[in-house]
Amino acid sequence: MLVFASRHPFQKTFVWPGKREKIAELMVRGASMTSFPRMPVQHADRWEEQMTEARPKLVTFGLSHFCEKARWALDWHGIRYDEIGWPPGLHIVLTKRCGAKATTVPIVLDGERVIQGSGAIIDWADQRTQDRARTLTVADALEIEQRADNVIGVHVRRLQFAEMLPSSPHLPKPALFSKASRSHRVIGNMMWPVTWRIMMRMYDITPDAASESRAKLESEMSWLDSMLADGRTYLAGDRFSRADLTVTSLLAPFARPEEMATFHDLPLTDALVIDCERWRDRPVMRWSLAQYQRHRVPRSKAPQPAAAQDIVET
Repeated sequence: MLVFASRHPFQKTFVWPGKREKIAELMVRGASMTSFPRMPVQHADRWEEQMTEARPKLVTFGLSHFCEKARWALDWHGIRYDEIGWPPGLHIVLTKRCGAKATTVPIVLDGERVIQGSGAIIDWADQRTQDRARTLTVADALEIEQRADNVIGVHVRRLQFAEMLPSSPHLPKPALFSKASRSHRVIGNMMWPVTWRIMMRMYDITPDAASESRAKLESEMSWLDSMLADGRTYLAGDRFSRADLTVTSLLAPFARPEEMATFHDLPLTDALVIDCERWRDRPVMRWSLAQYQRHRVPRSKAPQPAAAQDIVET
């Protein structure tokens, strides 16, 4: 019998021996783990108690710029949390098991609550703060955020994967598996030859994908450059907002800020290195790096919530 165990309640899985290829394919397609013979998890009846006592958990792909957006929002508000990684492919099963409506990350698990999506996580974090001056939602910020999500977020990811997955699928894997448990890494590695091919179909990685996404990003960066041409410090209003956080987070894989080692140290293909070099002097890229330096507060130095806002720790 193969036994995969973890400290996290969603990460305890017991699977009988079988063909790994079939298990991987079923798991990637989102098949429930109950499709396989299972052994009972010891103390499974304590799952609800454990989740009630634990502080919130942020579920991420380490490489994801949308996950960085959610992570930054929590750090901005000084919300204490534990970050865990779910490897791509396996995450489909795990999101279903935790009660999420979709199979995407980031997700915040807060007791019985499941908050899914970077925008929803910003809303949740804003609602928890007692310092209204740090609220990220200001006038006009939502419109910019949604446009950035739908264009910059989508095409940064597509361009990265279009340049990496077909020829160098090993490059993004370490960052994608960041913070995953040992047992999940074992399963994720077993699934990877299937997973990255499914990712190519999911993100429409065609022979023309890289050039199409570059053109889309060039257009959006020109739009943002024009907004910044009047000398403004922030995209919406006179203080840092979810618009600034979103645009900066989503451009981080190409801006490569030192404050975010996942992006700064990520190995790139030659074509992606050329993209970074070509775009680094654009006004929006210089502005993005300045936002990171000014506002990306490390978790250890983030403002702590008042006692009434504190999250119970175990």
